[in-house]
This record gives sequence, C-alpha cells and structure tokens, in this order.
Amino acid sequence: MTDGDDLALQITNLLKTSLNTQTQTQKQNLSDSLKISLKLNSQNYALWARMIRVAIEGKSKSLLSHLTGNPAPPNPPDEKYDQWEQEDLVVFSWLIQNIEPALASNLTEFPTTKTLWDALVVTYSSGKDKLQTSDLHVKANGIRQNGSPLEDFWIVMQGVWGEIERRDPNPMTCAVDIATYNKIRSEQKLFQFLNALDRQYDAIKREILRWDPLPSAEGAYAAVRKEMAHQAKLGTSIDTLPSQNGVAAGLAANGLHESEARVCLSKGRTGQKSSNCASSFRIDKSKLKCDHCGMLKHTKEQCFKLVGYPEWWNDWHKKGIKEGGKVAAAVGNTEAIRDGGDQRDNGSRNGGFGGMASAFVDGSEGETNQGLLGCDNGGHQDGGDY
Repeated sequence: MTDGDDLALQITNLLKTSLNTQTQTQKQNLSDSLKISLKLNSQNYALWARMIRVAIEGKSKSLLSHLTGNPAPPNPPDEKYDQWEQEDLVVFSWLIQNIEPALASNLTEFPTTKTLWDALVVTYSSGKDKLQTSDLHVKANGIRQNGSPLEDFWIVMQGVWGEIERRDPNPMTCAVDIATYNKIRSEQKLFQFLNALDRQYDAIKREILRWDPLPSAEGAYAAVRKEMAHQAKLGTSIDTLPSQNGVAAGLAANGLHESEARVCLSKGRTGQKSSNCASSFRIDKSKLKCDHCGMLKHTKEQCFKLVGYPEWWNDWHKKGIKEGGKVAAAVGNTEAIRDGGDQRDNGSRNGGFGGMASAFVDGSEGETNQGLLGCDNGGHQDGGDY
C-alpha cells in the first residue's frame, strides 16, 4: 500500500468519526427536553415565538427548518425521511411542552411541526399590521422615565425598539440607502431616549446633543449611566444638585477645585464668608473671549447662549425694565450701586458666593453693565456682554 493510499484511508476514518460524533451529539440534543421561561398564552405570542426559536436553534440550527419548511422535507420513499420524521416529532413535542395546557390540548392533532407553527402564526400573530406598528411608534415617543431606575427604563425602551424593528424592518435594498436609513433610525432612537429622561439629566442631555457626530442611543445611555456612577462616587447625585452643578463647574473652570467650588457655592447661598473662596475667585478675566458669541470675560464652555441662561437672568432684566433707569440687583450678600457711577469688582468686601451679581443700568444712555461681586464672574457673563 502506497503512502497516498494510507493518507486517503486516514482521511476517510476521520470523516466517519466526525460524522458519528455529530450524529451522537444531535441524538443527545434531541433526547433532551426543551423548556423556556414562559408558556404560550393569548397575550405573549411575540415574545414566546422569539424565545422558542432561539431555544430550538440553540439545540441545532438545522431544526429550524421544521418551523419554516426551508429546506423542504424529504419524501417518504427517501431513506432520509425516517430521520426527518423523528426530528419533526421531537420539535413538535417541544412546542407542545411550552404552550399553556388549556391551549395545547386543542393543538395535538396537527400532523407536522410546520402545520402547528403556521396555525399559531395565523391565530396569534398580527403580521405587519400597520395600526400596531403605528401604535408602537407612538408608544416609543410617549415613554417617560418618571422616576424609575435608569436601567429598568432603558430595558423598556429597548423592548419597544426591538418590536418596531421586527414589525417595520429596513425596507432599503441598496447598501448606501440601508446605511442612510439606519442612521435616521439611530438618531430617532437617540432623541426618543433623551426626551424620555427625567429633568434631572438635563445638563448631560444638552452636552450629548452638542457632540459631533451624535452618538447612538446606546452611547448616550452609557454616558448618562457613567455620569450617575461619578455622582455616586462623589457622594452627590444628579437630582440633588440640578442647578448648582453648572455653577460649580464654571468656578472649577477658573482654577478652583470642583469640591472647593461647591463648598464656596454653599457658603454663598447661606451668606457665610470665606477668605479662601474670595481669594480664589479674584481672577483676572478681562483677557477671556468667547469663540462663539465674541463677547469678553467668558469662554465658549461658559457661554450662556450655548449652556443656557440661569433662572436669575430674566429676573434681573425684568426688574431693570420695571424700575427704568438706575437699578441694582443682587443675590445673597451684595451691595447695590445706585445713582450712577462705574460698576467695579467688590470681591474684597463680599466673601464667598454671597455677592453673586449686581447690575447697573444707565437709563439715559441705555447701557447695561452687570458684574459678579465677590467671585469675579466665576464663569458667568457680565450683562454688558449681551
């Protein structure tokens, strides 16, 4: 016997061994029962159908053909028919095992797994019902977190999106069109997710919407969850400091550590003085210029036109308009300057964040100059910038 014959014999033996192993594994899989975590009833067909298909495919991908009919089964005279029939009976029994007994008792007379599966589809599936598809889109736009845990809320959103994808798949055929359509769907999901979040996440929502390019909904969720983890490690939470976070961040941007900025902010709100805070706030901002609006004494990261105006901004302007002429507005420990004159930094007289702001309006010339007392702006704009 030549070396070539020996090699051919070895290959033949290996193939036989492999086929025998596959056959034994498949028989072992077929001998096992198959149960999923829920049984089919009149309310849960969509979820049940998905789970039972996954479970059957986990046993053997070829067994899905008994549900779909593709490829077609062999004819009875075929030598493979007996094996196919045995497999079909096993899959049939798996379906019956995972249907509520009250329903299963009326489904055992179907001759094959395919006929049973088709009967369930006709009975419980609404197919591509456009009304239900429309309801799902309305539901996706109307979901709100309403104080529920972020993780639970995210799972609900994913469930609705998954059902929409199943009922309303991408209809495009060209590769470019498919990518464009997927991008549109991705942005739609992102906007739905951000819109559904509670108000306590407004700051990070604005930050995410400034990203270029925009992230996916999954990327936005990861960013929000990461922010929650950071807040937990710092001993604070997003919902306990909804308005102070932005102010403290502005102070930190001007050289003050974030923890110190929060302390100074707290002291200012309670009227306490702190020489450390006052000295830290006295920073020359005359050379700062915003790349967005072109105004002075702040940077793009602190521009109200981008990050939003604080609540007190409109109050000051309303007060100025109402009184007409010379008026001073202050938050905390501030001294109002009336009867004309220049507005200057009074940081040495007003410690902490108490002297948050003052305004001087010259009624005759229509000029407005607002500055921060005691904290030298701390990342906020002078009124004269606008």
